[in-house]
This record gives sequence, C-alpha cells and structure tokens, in this order.
Amino acid sequence: MNRYFAIFKPTNKAIEVEFPDLIGCVTFGKDWDEAIENAADVLAAWLANAEPKFIKPASTYKQLQKRIKDKNQLMPIMVNPAVIESYQELKRFNVIFPVNTLNKVDKYRIKLGLKRSKILQMAAEEYIAMHPLGSRS
Repeated sequence: MNRYFAIFKPTNKAIEVEFPDLIGCVTFGKDWDEAIENAADVLAAWLANAEPKFIKPASTYKQLQKRIKDKNQLMPIMVNPAVIESYQELKRFNVIFPVNTLNKVDKYRIKLGLKRSKILQMAAEEYIAMHPLGSRS
C-alpha cells in the first residue's frame, strides 16, 4: 500500500480532495499546491487513525476510471510512513535519570534540534533493534 488515488475537484473557492477508497478521507486547499500537500497529510492521518476494517486496498487507476467521470482530476498520492508515524497515539510517562546523564542527553538533543522525548524514543528503538529478546545471555 504505497499510494491511493485522490479525486481533485476545483471549485470557485477551493480545490476539494476526496479519496474514493477511504470513506470520509477528505480535505481541500486554496490552490493546487496546498490541495496536494493537504491530501498527503490527510491520507497519512486517516490511515494512522482508522480502524483496520475500514482500510481498503488501493484501487488501480483502471478500476477508478470506470467510476470517476473526469479522469483529469484523478491523481495518485503517495503514502508517507514518516507522516503516518507522526500521527501515532502518544502516551506520557515519567522517567528518572541521573543529572549527569540528563545533561548529556540535553546537550546532544539540542545540537540535533530534538525534544527529550524524541531522542529517548529514538535511543529506545535503536537499542531494541540491536538487542532483540532472546539474544542476551
């Protein structure tokens, strides 16, 4: 699932965008650039938050040609995993670090322009990937 087709409908005030395969996945933009950008964003948000039973496989262009009147308004929108990840549900928790370690974390994350939570998330994900369960003695 690397793309879904969107229907772009220009009106007098905006360009409306609808994903025929994903019920309720709609947006708009004041111009084409904004409509395309918003389409990629709403697609990622919809896929990140929809119940799996509502996520249909993407139709092909030929399949949609039979259903859509104006073919010039049909455009593929790529699914961006990074944007989907940004819509994941977050959960707050408290962490206690020695002051010296926290100072090192802060110094490092500031140079990268990241928040504490993001750098700790990245570190945890990297550690888990490098040390799968069962590999420790």
